Amino acid sequence: MNRIDSPADTVTPGAARGRVGRIFVVDNQQLFREGLCALLARGREFVVVGATREGHEALELIAAAQPDVVMTELHLGTGSSVQHVEQIHQRFPQVAILVLTEFRAHDVAARVRRAGALGYLLKEQGVGELLAALREVAAGRWYRGNSRNAARGPGVSKERAAQGVQVVDLTERQRRVLRWVALGYRAREIAQMLGVSIKAVHKQCERIRDVLQLDSTAALTRFAAREGVAEESGAKR
Repeated sequence: MNRIDSPADTVTPGAARGRVGRIFVVDNQQLFREGLCALLARGREFVVVGATREGHEALELIAAAQPDVVMTELHLGTGSSVQHVEQIHQRFPQVAILVLTEFRAHDVAARVRRAGALGYLLKEQGVGELLAALREVAAGRWYRGNSRNAARGPGVSKERAAQGVQVVDLTERQRRVLRWVALGYRAREIAQMLGVSIKAVHKQCERIRDVLQLDSTAALTRFAAREGVAEESGAKR
């Protein structure tokens, strides 16, 4: 039966004093849910305040549990997938969402990010990375796992942080603009190719820098070179 876990089952020492982050788990594997509860109960940093196996029941239970972070699988056996993330984010915009999943696809991280998630982590990762992901999303920062993450902490440069971000985190239009920037086209030329104003091109470049956490055109060019973006369309004509 899906339910909100009782405080006796999940609250760790110090939780009543507000020293832990409140976590809600959505996953259709009972053993996995119970394992997460037991794992997080070993420390004082996080506590599981509720859990459910089905996406369609999550909204009601989340409202009652009032978590700081919702940790959810994408494959719940109900066909909800990314739409499930969108629904949680729309109803509870103040709650951070971490997707913890077995699902692999080249664009899934970008899709869940656009849907409102703050983190994407594969279940194959270790406990240390899970805790790091929870810390980052609870603090309102984007986190992407798979051995590289896009979280930026003290002392980490924007360009180094962007090493965890991939081209799939951009829209198709943003990828085109990035490619043209990397190939050396000026804003006026890009504006002509897109049929927009130069101001619109500058605005698009700002959005790209925000997504990639970069602060200059030179950094954008280096990122594009590293990711092989320029080679996708050949040399500048």
